[in-house]
Amino acid sequence: MTMTTKPRAPLSLRRTQQGLSLVELMVALTIGLFLLGAVGIIYVNTATTSRSSTLESQMNEDAALALELLQQQIRLTGFSNVDASGNRLFPGQAVRGCDGGFADNTAVFLDPASPPLLTCNGGTGPDALAVRYEASLLNSQSVTDAGGVQRPGNCAHEGLAKWDASAEGASDYTDTALVPLSEQRSLADNRYYIADDNGTPTLWCQGRTDAGFGNATALIPNIEDMQVQYAVTALPSVGNPIPHQVAGYVDADHAALGDPAINWSRVAALRVCLVARSARPVPTGDNAVADIGRYIDCAGAEQTPNDRFLRRAYVTTIQLRNMRPGLPSDYELGGDPWQYMYDN
Repeated sequence: MTMTTKPRAPLSLRRTQQGLSLVELMVALTIGLFLLGAVGIIYVNTATTSRSSTLESQMNEDAALALELLQQQIRLTGFSNVDASGNRLFPGQAVRGCDGGFADNTAVFLDPASPPLLTCNGGTGPDALAVRYEASLLNSQSVTDAGGVQRPGNCAHEGLAKWDASAEGASDYTDTALVPLSEQRSLADNRYYIADDNGTPTLWCQGRTDAGFGNATALIPNIEDMQVQYAVTALPSVGNPIPHQVAGYVDADHAALGDPAINWSRVAALRVCLVARSARPVPTGDNAVADIGRYIDCAGAEQTPNDRFLRRAYVTTIQLRNMRPGLPSDYELGGDPWQYMYDN
């Protein structure tokens, strides 16, 4: 009986069929773990940067919306139609800033028998701002009331009805006890301030609906601070007519409190500074917490909070188009056309 044997594979072929050695397996695992770690680090850094950029973009958008809203309202400050003789229907005081906010957001703006009743809290907290102008369907968002009548809206988009505003500077009526409806004004009086809204600092407003005020309404979240200053022209003196160049800025309370150094005929513009913050804390990544929170506030001072919120100050200057610095009065024989500037 003949036995056959299967030919053996060449030695070189048998070597290629052998498995990985322990050393080779460890090297492969090490390289794989290194690559996974590098990819993970790149992913985490990318996600952190993306989240920070998204929060910063939202913060910039909130601040831009708040500034645009305030700019639109401040430009309307003092707006008034005129009567048949060319006299303004609303010649009264039209803007008021308060350091530290208003003591009462719905207080009467002005009483001719006493100083302004819209008193200020004072201090270094967020300022508040009140703006007044004659509202119409052309300069305000229209609101349709229950009777189907379109009315100009206040800052909270509530309908503003005509009311007797003579006690607060609208027209010079001979009989303020009974003002005909035809002579009443849709005098807008909107109050802007910073307050908490369920743990979020927010820009709020409360505006007139008629002789009274409507509901306080949260407008734009994540607005943490508002500081208001008046841009004033140089101090006039007899024989030296007032120039129209801005000579400096004063805090919100000065003109309203009767500071002898300035008067309303010298107020040319308002400078508004808002501090906005991110909606949520940002991831630290490779940054120190102090570096994340560092920002320059409205007073120009560096702040370094440690709550991981982004913050930034946004500043704009708005010209008072309807309340520019006073112009000379009409010529009078032997009179000084600038005298009213020295007296007011």
